[in-house]
Amino acid sequence: MALFETTFPPYVPFGSRNLSLTSPPKRGTDVAVFQAVYNLMLRTMNPPSGPMGSPITVDGVFGSSSRQAAINIQSYFGLSADGIVGPNTFFVFGQGNTYGGPPFGSRTLQQGMSGGDVTVLQNRLNLYRYASILGGPATGTFDSRTSSAAFAFKQDAIANGQTGLTANGVVGDGTFDALWLYTGAGGRGILTGRNGFDVVMIQVLLQRLGYYTGRITGYYDGATISAVRAFQAARGIGVDGEVGPATFHQFGIVNPFDAPQPLGLAWPTAPVAQVSVCSIGLVSQTMDLHPYGSASLVINEAEGFESVNVVGNFLPEPSTFGSSYGAYAFQIMAPSGTVVAQGLMSALPTAAATGDWAGAYSPGVSDIPKGLVQVLPTPTGSPSGPYGPVVLQGNLAGCH
Repeated sequence: MALFETTFPPYVPFGSRNLSLTSPPKRGTDVAVFQAVYNLMLRTMNPPSGPMGSPITVDGVFGSSSRQAAINIQSYFGLSADGIVGPNTFFVFGQGNTYGGPPFGSRTLQQGMSGGDVTVLQNRLNLYRYASILGGPATGTFDSRTSSAAFAFKQDAIANGQTGLTANGVVGDGTFDALWLYTGAGGRGILTGRNGFDVVMIQVLLQRLGYYTGRITGYYDGATISAVRAFQAARGIGVDGEVGPATFHQFGIVNPFDAPQPLGLAWPTAPVAQVSVCSIGLVSQTMDLHPYGSASLVINEAEGFESVNVVGNFLPEPSTFGSSYGAYAFQIMAPSGTVVAQGLMSALPTAAATGDWAGAYSPGVSDIPKGLVQVLPTPTGSPSGPYGPVVLQGNLAGCH
């Protein structure tokens, strides 16, 4: 048996039963997961009205302190504060069948299987370095890539102090509990009205990447949604302000670190200094049309590369500037005025309504000159002109 199951037996899938004060008290790994994640949230969150209670002992026994923790969680997130951990409270933890059954943790998963629980597994793995192994957003099918990603996660857990995990790509009892403790989000899509501890994980990641500057509250509020939209635009995926499989995967691409740490340490484990983001605003040069945008310089010290992500919002149809223009492109100019990079921008799915376009320049190992960024209309398929007038402009000179 794995470390958690040995310490807090028996194994009970998290969310498979209500937790409440009983005699004798309920025991098991589901209780211990509840207790450990609650303590983790107290260390990670910064609620606007102060701490959400006090840490409790992680002992796998649902006693009076666990009941009070449940009341604290329920009161904070606007649920009925009865001290019983049922479906609505489990949903705050991200446990719920929004991707369809079976429930996550209710069956052993291995290659050849499919279902909503496989989607949850893939989402959770996609938040970290395993995104490059999975190769794309969750599909709900447990293929060879998923097996390899699960194997890598288990290897990381073993290296960080877990015991009893079998070194293979099968996901069983101990691995489910490790995923609950270490991965933070992915159990449900995150959208307006879905507040909870998985939102905390998303806020922490957005804050580390420079998109979110507010408190870590677990509330999926307007500021968090705006940060998600900015992240989605910068990554060139659909901008809808909702965190689903595609967005989970993109988080993992820019958070290429292993998930597990020894029991009791907080996530996320990514060293902040290894991935840094500097974002600047792009200012309209055609004030009558009022477009705006941003450019983000991403420096990944761990892998030794830089990239620039360029986004334009409320850009008019390129043909506004002449019938020969069907797209937008961007240029990066060195302080000397020499064009050092250029790229074609793509219309995002929201472009018809909001004029959202995005593009990226990632030369691999490089030091991108911190110069002028310009967005200009260009013929379809041609990043190198002939260009129309400069529509957006900003300077990366302030990025170090």
